[in-house]
Amino acid sequence: MTESGTPTSTLAKSGAAWAIIPAGGTGSRFSTQSNKLLTLLAGIPVLVRSVRAVLSAKCIQQVVLVCHPDLQSEYQAVLAQWLPEASILYVAGGATRRDSVYQGLLSVPAEVPVVAVHDAARPLISTPVIEQAVHTVVEGAAGALVAVPIQDTVKQVEPDSLMIQGTLDRRLLWRAQTPQCFDRALLLQAHQQVASDIPVTDDVQLMELAGLGPVVAIPGDERNLKITTLTDLQMAEALLAAMGPVLL
Repeated sequence: MTESGTPTSTLAKSGAAWAIIPAGGTGSRFSTQSNKLLTLLAGIPVLVRSVRAVLSAKCIQQVVLVCHPDLQSEYQAVLAQWLPEASILYVAGGATRRDSVYQGLLSVPAEVPVVAVHDAARPLISTPVIEQAVHTVVEGAAGALVAVPIQDTVKQVEPDSLMIQGTLDRRLLWRAQTPQCFDRALLLQAHQQVASDIPVTDDVQLMELAGLGPVVAIPGDERNLKITTLTDLQMAEALLAAMGPVLL
């Protein structure tokens, strides 16, 4: 049940899940000359592809785009041009990704039971994966993490000497992707419960530190890459070409 007393499953199945898309940075590792989210990927801006992909899932009712105030008008103009019918709420981001997600979370109404946090630089996420992650939370999990099993042999290395310390069991290791979906109230609790000076890399780690769960792994797709460098953009373009005209 939500705070309003409405059954969570009814709200979520009627399309009441919201997506928070942190888009706070321009991507310094991508290029010092351009904003990676506005870079064209097969003729369409990366940000537009990411937002369009999230909204393609019927379970997502609303997108909350969290960005730097200086970028909001530009992002708003681009998204209005490409996705004029899209339901997008713009929220000012914070100093860190965690801060930005929290600001986005505060804008989600209490009656919305499920939130999906998705990287703005992951434009190739598939609709079925989003829907499976949301559905997992609707069915009772505290969270659902889209991830892929690690295929490579993984070594533990001493950070200073770079001496090999051991070989990790890759059967236990998955690479986290997004979206990461959560019971909205529990994610809010995690953000407020874990001290702000504790470093975290994603919201699942916040849930871990807060002792909230279970968070379930949802098998993702290697094509759901995060565009961080120019090489990533080239890989995404090749993937789109291989996937055919539907996604182009």
